[in-house]
Amino acid sequence: MISHPLAFMRLPYDLLVAMDSRMFHFWMQPVHYLVRIVHIVAMSIFFGMDVLFDLSLLRRDYQAERAIIARLAFWWAHWLFAVTMVSGVLLFFYDPVHIGSRGYLSPKLLLTTLALINAGLCHSSLYIPAIRGQPVPLMRARVGAGVSLLLWTGVIIMSCLNSEGVPKVFLR
Repeated sequence: MISHPLAFMRLPYDLLVAMDSRMFHFWMQPVHYLVRIVHIVAMSIFFGMDVLFDLSLLRRDYQAERAIIARLAFWWAHWLFAVTMVSGVLLFFYDPVHIGSRGYLSPKLLLTTLALINAGLCHSSLYIPAIRGQPVPLMRARVGAGVSLLLWTGVIIMSCLNSEGVPKVFLR
């Protein structure tokens, strides 16, 4: 029985066992929930800033306001993303067998990679001009921002699906 349509993307169990370190687990155990809180808060703020910036790129007007949003969000978004990634890696290595066995981790990582590729492609043609208050090509901005919104929203959805197991009883 396949638990979900993306089950083929699961990380191999032998690999997860090889990455497991009880020493790291016991070292991080007292601060595990603090790292988890940092991860969730940093990710939430990053996602909110990205949504705000992408929505500003979808608009034809508001060029000056977009520059203000871009200047505010750009530096913080980079740092918050770095904090999110570092804390996420720490959480993964806290218990790689448990975390890596979850069905939606691989799709989450794939969507994160695609979102980063999209950000790299949009960096010089959209983000830098937006920071400088210069006009951005409307169609390119809408495609780049739309793809960004879809991918980062997908990352959030996969994270949510990863945090809870499938209900064993379906209530009517």
